[in-house]
Amino acid sequence: MALEPCVVVLDACVLYPFHLKNIVVQVAVDRLIDARWMDVIHDEWIRSLAANVSAIPIGRFHVTRRLMEAALPQAAVAG
Repeated sequence: MALEPCVVVLDACVLYPFHLKNIVVQVAVDRLIDARWMDVIHDEWIRSLAANVSAIPIGRFHVTRRLMEAALPQAAVAG
């Protein structure tokens, strides 16, 4: 009997650090967890990174967000 992956909300504090974001998104792609996030979570990690890492254009963060959403379309929740 296979276990269902746990539902995990990936908050901005998890998505902000580049390496941690890569790890948890890959874990979700591999179906070890069932990731969830909301638009406000994306907005928060993007806003924080843009403020703290000015050398990276904000457009790159938005590309990352779109790639995450394409890889895990079921992760987006509202309400």
